Amino acid sequence: MEKEGGDCSPNVVTYTSVIQRLCDKGRSKEALVILDRMEACGCAPSRVTVSALIKSFCMEDQVEEAYKLIDRVVVGCSVTYSDCYSSLVVSLARGRKPEEAEKVLRMMLDSGVKPNSLACSIMLKKICLEGRVIDGFFLFDELEKMECLSSIDSDTYSILLVGLCEQRHLVEAAKLARLMLKKEIKLKAPYVDSIAEILKKSGDEELVKHLVGVEEGNSCPGNTILVAEALLVRMQNGFIGAGAHALFYPTLLYNVIGNKL
Repeated sequence: MEKEGGDCSPNVVTYTSVIQRLCDKGRSKEALVILDRMEACGCAPSRVTVSALIKSFCMEDQVEEAYKLIDRVVVGCSVTYSDCYSSLVVSLARGRKPEEAEKVLRMMLDSGVKPNSLACSIMLKKICLEGRVIDGFFLFDELEKMECLSSIDSDTYSILLVGLCEQRHLVEAAKLARLMLKKEIKLKAPYVDSIAEILKKSGDEELVKHLVGVEEGNSCPGNTILVAEALLVRMQNGFIGAGAHALFYPTLLYNVIGNKL
């Protein structure tokens, strides 16, 4: 196929398929030979090609080779640093090397290189699930300012919001909740039982009326926002119960946002 003047010439899809197959079998050195032949034929590797090689290097604990590959393909202008380093972050994180993944992400941000939404989502979730929720929030805030979060999934917002509430970072939780309302992010809230009953015991009859409308789908968007705003005020003013109801207002807020759309 590769002979000059032949009727059938391999393209990027052909080369990438071979490289992916070799990488899946842990034969990254042979995959690099195919990459050499690919470039020699004037066929530039795609993001998929590079991602397969980076993933293979990380699985084989050859991270330095991944860095060399990135410099090589970026110089050739076929892919960007953002594409490559985002792929490296994902591969390291999924390969149980979260600390290395976080270092790469930090290097990207400090250099002004934007990670893609997948890399952002994976790292935010991992940081939160490690119990470092406030670190996750600060990272989220930084990524938001860099406009890197255009398409992250709602689960990421859910994990971060619940974590902030559980650890009593209520100012940050309120800030995140306001952003979620602004972006109209819909969450599937599991906390729906006995909410109105608990609210009645708290004496917030007006809030109960609006909340019931939200839960039954009869509330207008203005009322939904009213409920959310009222809950935010209570959170920020420290109206948080003890014991079984310690997450009372955060839970309500989560439910209201989940039923907004």
